[in-house]
Amino acid sequence: MNQRNWRLILDGAASGARNMARDEALWHAVSRGEVAPTLRFYAWEPHCLSLGRLQRDLPLAVQQLQSGARHDFACVRRPTGGRAVWHADEITYALALPLEILPETARGVNAAYEWLSRGFLRGLQSVDLPVELSPHNAKSRGTNCFEASAACDFVVEGRKLIGAAQCRNERALLQHGSILRSIDRARWSELAGGAMENAVSLEEISPTPRSIARWQQILACGFEREFGVRFEVEAWSEGEACHSAALEAKYASSQWNFEAKIAPD
Repeated sequence: MNQRNWRLILDGAASGARNMARDEALWHAVSRGEVAPTLRFYAWEPHCLSLGRLQRDLPLAVQQLQSGARHDFACVRRPTGGRAVWHADEITYALALPLEILPETARGVNAAYEWLSRGFLRGLQSVDLPVELSPHNAKSRGTNCFEASAACDFVVEGRKLIGAAQCRNERALLQHGSILRSIDRARWSELAGGAMENAVSLEEISPTPRSIARWQQILACGFEREFGVRFEVEAWSEGEACHSAALEAKYASSQWNFEAKIAPD
């Protein structure tokens, strides 16, 4: 890596529309070289179902929402790919960096997933969790991101702990990831579809209870040690804040969330 100082943004909870607007603004700021490579941790309030950017096969709950049925959940479509994720008790991250930082051997999509995963993997293994990269790419035709693991996902004895998705332009990539702290399997199946037997949570594999802040620290430290970078906690730039505010209406719109015909700016 040729850039050693990275930003760390520790956000609180926000709506799905605001979170996705912030991540897109971050991605484009990194792409334009206005800010350093950035790792952002955040949460969701209210809890939210997110859909992959190109996901056309929607969970039944979303289909009912489209038809005007009453609902008790929020929904947003991510700028990244993948399938549906129920964001409740989890560690959520967004990582944005210029493509030029990646080694030549890690600039393809799958290779970048694997390379970046090593940082988070090192963090989890530093507290003796039996986590490894999935050895295979078991694609699922379902709507739920956690029904099956891909080669870029983290698994514990074959059960999926972390799901990730990416988008990129010619200069930078944005990667989203969800790390489950606990699992309400009934709620997941109700909203994201499918079953959760192949998923596992931090609560189920860690003998030591830890706060969200502590898990964030563990993950960030693993990334620093693996890649020799240093995170500096910073706030949003003025440009990012303005761009995010302008984007929020897009991520709150039915056109974006249910038709997915608008490309990221």
